[in-house]
Amino acid sequence: MNPGDPAPSLPRPDDAAPSAPAPAPGPAGGPTGTTSPAAVGAAPTGPASPHGSGNRASARTPDAGDTTDRGTEGAPLDLLCVGVGPFGLGLACLADPLPGLRAAFLDAADGFDWHPGLLFEDATLQVPFLADLVTMADPTSRFSFLQWLKETGGLYPFYVRESFYPLRRDYNAYCRWAAGRVRGVRWGHRVTAVTRPSGAGPWRVTVQARGETRTWWTRHLVVGTGTVPHRLPQLDAVRDATVHASDYLPHRPALARTRHVTVVGSGQSAAEVFLDLLRAPDGPAVDWITRSPRFYPMEYSKLSLELTSPDYLDHFRALPEAERDRLNASQPQLHRGISDETIEAVHEALYVRRGDADAASVRLVAATELTDAWHEDGRTVLRWRSTENHRVRETVTDAVVAATGYRPSALDWLAPVSDQLTLDDAGRLSPDRYHRASVDGTVHVLNHGEHTHALTAPDLGMGALRNAHVLAHVTGRRPYATEEHTTFQSFGQIPQGRGVPRLRAEQWRDGAVEVGTRGRRFSLRPVDPERDLPLLHEWLSAPRAQAWGLVGAPAEDVAREYHRMAAAAGEDAWIVSEHGSPLALLETYDPARSPLADVWPVRDGDAGLHLFVAPATRPVPGTTRAVMAAALQFVLADPAVQRVLVEPDVRNERIRAVNRWAGFREVGECRLPDKTACVSVVDRATVAAASAEDATDEAPGAADAEPGAHERPDDEGARPRAAASDGTHGQTHGIDRTTTEVTR
Repeated sequence: MNPGDPAPSLPRPDDAAPSAPAPAPGPAGGPTGTTSPAAVGAAPTGPASPHGSGNRASARTPDAGDTTDRGTEGAPLDLLCVGVGPFGLGLACLADPLPGLRAAFLDAADGFDWHPGLLFEDATLQVPFLADLVTMADPTSRFSFLQWLKETGGLYPFYVRESFYPLRRDYNAYCRWAAGRVRGVRWGHRVTAVTRPSGAGPWRVTVQARGETRTWWTRHLVVGTGTVPHRLPQLDAVRDATVHASDYLPHRPALARTRHVTVVGSGQSAAEVFLDLLRAPDGPAVDWITRSPRFYPMEYSKLSLELTSPDYLDHFRALPEAERDRLNASQPQLHRGISDETIEAVHEALYVRRGDADAASVRLVAATELTDAWHEDGRTVLRWRSTENHRVRETVTDAVVAATGYRPSALDWLAPVSDQLTLDDAGRLSPDRYHRASVDGTVHVLNHGEHTHALTAPDLGMGALRNAHVLAHVTGRRPYATEEHTTFQSFGQIPQGRGVPRLRAEQWRDGAVEVGTRGRRFSLRPVDPERDLPLLHEWLSAPRAQAWGLVGAPAEDVAREYHRMAAAAGEDAWIVSEHGSPLALLETYDPARSPLADVWPVRDGDAGLHLFVAPATRPVPGTTRAVMAAALQFVLADPAVQRVLVEPDVRNERIRAVNRWAGFREVGECRLPDKTACVSVVDRATVAAASAEDATDEAPGAADAEPGAHERPDDEGARPRAAASDGTHGQTHGIDRTTTEVTR
């Protein structure tokens, strides 16, 4: 090819004022600033995505003298966030009212300005106003969108408007308003490096601000930086004739004066730019060409929206890394499509102009990828290839608008501590379920997480929930309630219709359920993690409870485990008492919600149990069997339960013998995270028949030697249980139970 003469460059944006109204200045007065894409904490994400979040900052709050609390190595800040986009700003707003929390939020930008290049006059967010900075974590916050409307006189007009979806420019103004009021936000602060001199303890953050280099210290470091525009390498030779969509509005007057503009891309930004050029009086001819197989509509149905939920996140995180990447790539319509309203507006504009012989030409082509570009004879030539029939075609244009999306901003400033971060096989930050990305859990990630957190990562509505988790970890408490289960549908598994066992109101008496069996009477009541903590800690931290995974654990760990269980769906714990004295711990669970379901075909009506019989000063022969019988009777009191399931270690023959005595039938083996389990079941009819037999029947070779306690399979957030054990002391039926242990 012969490149020919270079095309004239597009006019600079300041050669002509944009026709879009500028956002109102923030409370500090003056216009908001913008930041170069390379600035730490200043890179925007795709603004038109209903789940997108930007990372530019608010009306500047100047430092007052040099009284800034930067922390010291001996007295570091509690939290320092690098990057103040909507997620970082939301974290600042939720941190603001927490007493005693020392926090700072640094951004290289001069102020908050969220995607100014795409603030079209009538463009709206694709998420409701509830997805503001704080409401999903704290609806009473003084930093809510509704509070901004009230203070600025916009509440009643918004009410009359009857739309949940704010104008994009209103959202920008709201964020600037919040940033001007929240404490701890510092603009013009570029983070250049993070180090940890001792390899532990506080993080040292090197910052350049106003020509000076300063050092900050913090216990917890938050990565709040976002994304930068993605530029196609195929356009490198024609950069002077190319505008990224994120910078469209400042260039709009110049683009409208050209003969021909080509829009590359297929998402919401591409559609809005195309529609704007289409509507321009005496505007240019426009090509809209995309590699995508079609012009995808945004999948915005209610059930699809449930993919932005903690429930889907748990399913997504359980998948292998390669499967997660494949799944994200296969669902572009979920967050990179075009809103129905915009598609309708595009089609209507095309329909109206169809009979206008003087209108400039318009072409829309999908499934066609750009392969090369160059200047020739004062214009720009673009070469294309169909992804379906592989035909090659060249078009001639004067300007290109690249609506080609965004990519994560570089995190070079974290390079000195990369060995202390959790990274995946591709070298990406790999935060855990609760957004922690360091071995010790003191680095938190607010963005850069689609590969680990799917659609919840860029979704504005999930930002407040994520920030609540971060603050809970930083403060050691739960300043904001967080939901774990929010959907009607299930992901990756078929759950039971309801929790098991489900007891009727008439079965309760004084907060407990009474069960009579083998001539003895037991009561079962739900575990109270606070009230029962001393008892649980005494039982489960002792060596005999090795299977519970809490041997030697402090009381706080035991409390955390049973608080987790109390909040979990399909898991319950019960104190079993006789004559008012606690003697056993029973746990019941829904196997369909457990890791067992990953490796075993759980059936409707299955319920699982684990049983720990505590040590007794004066052991009563037959207690373990009686408690096991009571546990089975208790679980089967729910008519929905048809089978009870246990999964002891295959090597523990004594436990298996007790299970067989209780009527359990061994149906197979499966591999769980910490053992090979012998899956055993007993059905309702077998238990009913056994209860009618002589209560003195013995299990040959096993008797009451070993407790009928069963392992709870390991799962995320739960402690592994190899098996449960009966801690009863003394000798029964010739077996020394003081030396009997359950091994994994």
